[in-house]
Amino acid sequence: MVTKKDVEKIADLARIQFSETELDGFTGDLNNILNYVDQLKEVDVTGVKPLENINESVETNVLRRDEVDESLLQAEALKNAPKAADGFFLVPKVIEQTKGAANLGDLDTIDE
Repeated sequence: MVTKKDVEKIADLARIQFSETELDGFTGDLNNILNYVDQLKEVDVTGVKPLENINESVETNVLRRDEVDESLLQAEALKNAPKAADGFFLVPKVIEQTKGAANLGDLDTIDE
């Protein structure tokens, strides 16, 4: 059973904040999902082959052919970019440095 504390931990790991009402709602939702999975475990699937590919019943490839085509020129690719510099797209930083996290330059010094 998922507790409110479990949902708080998951939210913390995902760096998401929820109100008390939302925490209660997500706790109930996650428990409903897990109860449904438990119901599915009770289904007799003897003799049912596992589905390896959702399209396995399709006999022919319905995707387009993989053909080499001309690439965009760098300037053309960057012309609609909100920000660009030195031939690259500039994007906002999305990874936050946290205490104890390693920098890429520190990879050779990480103890395992």
